[in-house]
Amino acid sequence: MSEDDQSLCEQLLLLLLNSDGRPVAGRTTGYLLAGALLADLVLRGRVDIAGPGELVQPGRVLVRGTMPTGDALLDTALDRVRTHQGAEPSTVIGPLSRGTRNAALERLTAAGIVRVSSRNVLGLFPVRSWPLVHPWQAARVRLAVQATVEHGSSPDTETAMLISLLLAGGVLHKVQPTTDRRAQMRVQQLVQDNWVASATRQALQDRGAVVAGLVDLPGFIGS
Repeated sequence: MSEDDQSLCEQLLLLLLNSDGRPVAGRTTGYLLAGALLADLVLRGRVDIAGPGELVQPGRVLVRGTMPTGDALLDTALDRVRTHQGAEPSTVIGPLSRGTRNAALERLTAAGIVRVSSRNVLGLFPVRSWPLVHPWQAARVRLAVQATVEHGSSPDTETAMLISLLLAGGVLHKVQPTTDRRAQMRVQQLVQDNWVASATRQALQDRGAVVAGLVDLPGFIGS
């Protein structure tokens, strides 16, 4: 699997893995990956939110194309979205999250990008992690995020989506620590009118997730 073949879901998961190979988003990882699946379907022209005079109410989920993408993760996601056409955007995040974390990890493992590591805590509790086989395999995505947050570079569409989802989950500061408060304005502009990130954030709030910085935009600034 080349970098260009990676879905947004896989790119986001690489960003979410810390140096030990454990997801920094904890139990919210699945929801963030679901947001990335939805974002990928939007960028591929399969899914959108409806405007006035369309098949469903304005602002609701609308499937614009049912042709398979050729990516098993995305095609499964598209099938799930189809069953929720006409729903509020935030309500599709939960169904999209089911099994997504494990499926994405299995794909990255099979591609040799991460490896599975297991250990027992206190000799009783098994803990698994997925360290990168070669750190440079996530470098391109991380550098793109850094260039936007730290240096104010204009991101491409995928990078803007990834940053928006990291902020929606309150974990941008864990992926790209910064003390530059000017970054607040740059990132806030990125997430403005990003309905996928807003839907993901709302879904996390609806499930009662306690995520630092989930609502408060300045919360992503590292201390």
